[in-house]
Amino acid sequence: MDKIFKIVLVGAPGCGKTSLRNYFLYRNFTWQCAPTTNPDFVSTSVVLGTRDVAMQIWDTGGDPIVTSSLAHDADGIVLVFDSTQSRRALDAQLSKLSVPIVLVRAKSDQPPCDAWTVDNVVCLEACARTGNGVDHVFHKIAELCLDQWHAETQSMVKRASRHGDPIPYHRFEFDEAPNHKQCTHRLRATMRRLFCLA
Repeated sequence: MDKIFKIVLVGAPGCGKTSLRNYFLYRNFTWQCAPTTNPDFVSTSVVLGTRDVAMQIWDTGGDPIVTSSLAHDADGIVLVFDSTQSRRALDAQLSKLSVPIVLVRAKSDQPPCDAWTVDNVVCLEACARTGNGVDHVFHKIAELCLDQWHAETQSMVKRASRHGDPIPYHRFEFDEAPNHKQCTHRLRATMRRLFCLA
């Protein structure tokens, strides 16, 4: 599979985005993590069953304009927050996102905030200091992106004609046809169905 999923970490400054990514990639944690000024990404992969799923994990500094620009073409979002963030701010961020999302309460070693779960959104807890739940966050967003990609791919396999009957998608390979005439005939037959001339 050649698809590389773009994963963007979204959240307020200081909520723990960089620490989560650093622990997942490098298995380290520091109390003196410098604030992220310029967004950057690191390429990595996770194993889901028999698949090796490639990802670009983008870290942002929390600036709304930069985050919005990066999230525009993201395949998945990890929305990070901590106990200092209000539910109203959380809902405002969620309302702007339309791709697979994992909502993560970072710094889970701190007292939880009230009512942070959201309907129809995967809600997890993670702590970069202890490592608890960090791997699960990135495996889950990779799983959601893979499922979404499969669903979109399957929707392209069968397309409806103007009469509503499904037209099977087929990639024409020369080694599938015994000769050029047969391949040309199959191509013309499909084109006639596509343009409703049959």
